[in-house]
Amino acid sequence: MIKIIIIGTGNVGMHLCHAFEKATLSNKISLVGYYNRAQKKLSDIKAPLLSQIENLPACDLIILAVPDDAVNKTANLLPTSQAIVAHTSGSVSITALEKHEHHGVFYMPQSFSKTRKPNFEDITLCLESSSEAVNNVLEQVAVTLSRKREQINSNQRKKLHLAAVYMNNFVNHCYTKADQIMQDAAIDTQLLNALMQETLAKAIDLSPQKAQTGPAMRNDIKTIEKHLEMLDNEDRDMYRSITNSIQKTHGN
Repeated sequence: MIKIIIIGTGNVGMHLCHAFEKATLSNKISLVGYYNRAQKKLSDIKAPLLSQIENLPACDLIILAVPDDAVNKTANLLPTSQAIVAHTSGSVSITALEKHEHHGVFYMPQSFSKTRKPNFEDITLCLESSSEAVNNVLEQVAVTLSRKREQINSNQRKKLHLAAVYMNNFVNHCYTKADQIMQDAAIDTQLLNALMQETLAKAIDLSPQKAQTGPAMRNDIKTIEKHLEMLDNEDRDMYRSITNSIQKTHGN
């Protein structure tokens, strides 16, 4: 049985704790503890809250579910041992963990929120390892959570993370802008839910480039100018920048 400790219980760490606690029933892994600086216990987690990051109980895998800029510092707080140390960051290289002989990456390209339970079975777990032995352990752990695993190196993962920011964070910000426009006009924000769903479905089925439509795609200058007149300075700049990018991408 692979013994696991989670360091950090933000959105990612909290959901990993719950997922590993559930997966413990398989008798293949065991969550033996978790640590956070606030010393705050997680509800419904039987594994103990650990009080000293410098003095952890014996385990096989320590997963650092901490912010990107805290990975290296947190790794350096851990005493060296035979345990594997892996981080969950999309933008941090595996080399940040080189202090530890056995190290790797356990990255999940997914958006995590405290109040929404993720379906780990559908999340592709992106793994990187310092050795074949480390990879074997990470694969054994990953298979208890998900049906999908990929070997992704640090350079690939940085590009994947960048793509994820465009696909998730930037797109969601556009949803926020659309919501604000509708609220200002006293329009039910759910009115565009079907459009959101169709946009995603077409991007998956056709590819994003083939699914592109709208004023910028058809070079509808009059409509674009009307939209620009309706927007304030910052939003106008954003609209114009995205419009120019669409036109450049599609040769308009």
